[in-house]
Amino acid sequence: MSSRFRSIVRRISSAGVSLFLLVLPVLLVPGCASEVRAKRFTELLQRYPETDAPLSMRQLTESTVLPIAGKDRAITVIVHPAYSLFFRDERKSIYTAAKYDLLEYQLAAEARFIIKMAKSGDPLILVLPGNYPKDSIAPRSYTMYLNSTTGGSPAVFYILSETSHSGSIPLETTVLLHDLLRKSRVKTLLIGGGYIGRCQKEFYSQLTTYVEDVSAFIVPEISSISPDDISTGEAEDILMSLHQKDFQPVAEFVDMKHRGSAEVRSLTSLSR
Repeated sequence: MSSRFRSIVRRISSAGVSLFLLVLPVLLVPGCASEVRAKRFTELLQRYPETDAPLSMRQLTESTVLPIAGKDRAITVIVHPAYSLFFRDERKSIYTAAKYDLLEYQLAAEARFIIKMAKSGDPLILVLPGNYPKDSIAPRSYTMYLNSTTGGSPAVFYILSETSHSGSIPLETTVLLHDLLRKSRVKTLLIGGGYIGRCQKEFYSQLTTYVEDVSAFIVPEISSISPDDISTGEAEDILMSLHQKDFQPVAEFVDMKHRGSAEVRSLTSLSR
């Protein structure tokens, strides 16, 4: 090997080492950030300690009397409440900080709404993920979440979806809900929960197909977007709008996921 060739090899090797040293911090940072974000998910979960208590809500049955009042005769439904926290593999829930911020905001907004509804005495139906005691990553913590947000209110009821991965409800539950809404002369269904374009869409589509004489609307303020369906930049923009009480980006997301077929109504318009 000539001396000139050895010199070239040494320069290439030296450059390679320098390049590796420059890239190394970049390679390490995402790993550290991932651990921090995974810790955030765990901390959210730990806010709801396990309980052996049963659900404090009543399941919807044929004998249920819905406490309907007022001329609007509306009922609110939350599809798969707190799904992002209790029905996801914790090891895979490693998002960017912006997506975690949005996830946490949505969880808090949904919990506040359920608490407010439970205290108001207005009827609220929760569509719980089917077979949740087996499928949830923390089923007893999920029971704690549900009990603490609903507070044993007699106006809060639940039904079960077919599976934990679908918002569709069994045929017999569809018939039951149809009969109860008709008997109670309910004219409006306000639908929240998550995820938009996923389980929520399945429930909405089923109700609008099989339940007659009832207008169904998706409410942006209480609907959740999956972190898997948006980019980090989109999460940042949506969260900024939410902090400004601007729910138009969520409404547009609903419209995109339903390809314009869903009716959307804001809580602001309902309070007027």
